[in-house]
Amino acid sequence: MRYSVSMKPTHTALLGLLVLMAVPASAQLDKLKLSDAVQSIKFGGDLRLRDDVSAKRGAGQNNRGRLRYRLRFGSEIELPDNLTAIIRLGSGTGEQVSTNQSYDNLSSQKAIWIDLAGLRWKPAIHDDATTALNAGRMINPLWRTYSSDVVWDDDFNPEGFGESIEWVFADAGLSVFCNGLQSVADEDSNSGKNQWVFSQQFGVEKTLLLDSRLRIAGAYHKWSDENHSSFGQTTIQDGNRRLANGSLAAKFGVGEVTGQLTSWIGKVPLNFQATLIRNFRQAHNDYIQGPVGRDGYQAGLIVGAAKAKGSWEVGYFKKYSQIDATVADVADSDFGDGGTNRVGHIAWIAYAPRDWMLLKVKGFVTDALDRSFPTVAGVTPTATTNLDKAINRLQVDMSIKF
Repeated sequence: MRYSVSMKPTHTALLGLLVLMAVPASAQLDKLKLSDAVQSIKFGGDLRLRDDVSAKRGAGQNNRGRLRYRLRFGSEIELPDNLTAIIRLGSGTGEQVSTNQSYDNLSSQKAIWIDLAGLRWKPAIHDDATTALNAGRMINPLWRTYSSDVVWDDDFNPEGFGESIEWVFADAGLSVFCNGLQSVADEDSNSGKNQWVFSQQFGVEKTLLLDSRLRIAGAYHKWSDENHSSFGQTTIQDGNRRLANGSLAAKFGVGEVTGQLTSWIGKVPLNFQATLIRNFRQAHNDYIQGPVGRDGYQAGLIVGAAKAKGSWEVGYFKKYSQIDATVADVADSDFGDGGTNRVGHIAWIAYAPRDWMLLKVKGFVTDALDRSFPTVAGVTPTATTNLDKAINRLQVDMSIKF
């Protein structure tokens, strides 16, 4: 396709939506005028409605019930030389780990945020290899499963650079992959040090008997200058000992091993997953008192796959994350109140009445691991790390894709 008028990326997405709604299909391409460099453009999005109820136990804790929605809409713009611009707008309150928006403030209008804004280059280096280089605000380039959210919330979109390569050895039923991430955690104008997170991941996948597959990867996530200042994040989640200025007290170099075994019972898919983590740098600082608190894991099973019309799934996982096992503010935001220093169970059932619709009920039964301990030498423990805080949570969702 050839277009003649260039526009700002966010305006392009909104204009495309209006044109698709207002113009007959046969005239759409005549009405949508963009740069001559555009080869093709795809639009898509999703809407999720949620009832989110939390029952809490502990001093100063209140039960909570929220009606919420998540709206995301974006486009992929194909350019010459295997280059793609990826743009997505989303609802929410600007949090780093959520695009949910609560019904609130007498139905006052709600904001739209930039959820994705980046470039992806996929050079063709070999018929058996897939390569991608990313820059900007992007979907996390690391390979992740559901169990990986003990480290990374699925809504966390890092800003920086990402690299991925996977090489397939078809005759051996084997593939090897490597992923990298270099993400800016924070930049302060009054500081000479930017904070970063650097991740490297290496993994393999092997085809087994009976159409089963085993995929396993090891990763290391190194945070730099995390004790220098806070990250300026919108949301501070439970867990992690912190200094008086809000920065992290512990150092973070998180080793991760994640594995997934996919198999079948008849025509029903089975998906076994597990993630193990340890913060190898936790003990290498002068701030921490009290328990080491550097380990975590999540493991479980998903039976079925609620994707096509009439399909279903059920899932169960056990999660355990000590206080400084990983950086709390990018970990799963739904487990209790999100973050670390928590143990518990997760279960759900989901059904797809249409290819584009999903109904889901999900429950969490959680408790704090360490209820009271000194967080930092000479600093009074903060409320987020010093409470008897058991949280049970129920989420009822209806989601549609378009």
